[in-house]
Amino acid sequence: MKSVLFYFIPLAMFAAVNNLVDRLYWPYYLVLLLAFLVFQLARVRYPKDAVPPIAKISQAIFYILTVAFIFRDQYLDPWIINVLLGVTLGIVIVEIMQYKKKPSS
Repeated sequence: MKSVLFYFIPLAMFAAVNNLVDRLYWPYYLVLLLAFLVFQLARVRYPKDAVPPIAKISQAIFYILTVAFIFRDQYLDPWIINVLLGVTLGIVIVEIMQYKKKPSS
């Protein structure tokens, strides 16, 4: 359960910054960097050599979301970021439902 928070806390931080901040400055980028690093920690759910394909897809979509967020002020509208957040959240939920961590014996 604790590893699931590595998915939802960064997505909540991205959503909060996207919907509450009009113009991004360096402190917000630091918050987004921290959220990005926390999302990467979600891979600790899996053994190093056995990361499932859906986890790799969720990581790739989160990379795309992060790059899109960086260019939000210059090229994109916040609603596009919200759509990408929704897609990322959907993929993360699918991943969590498919690969629940089994308790150790």
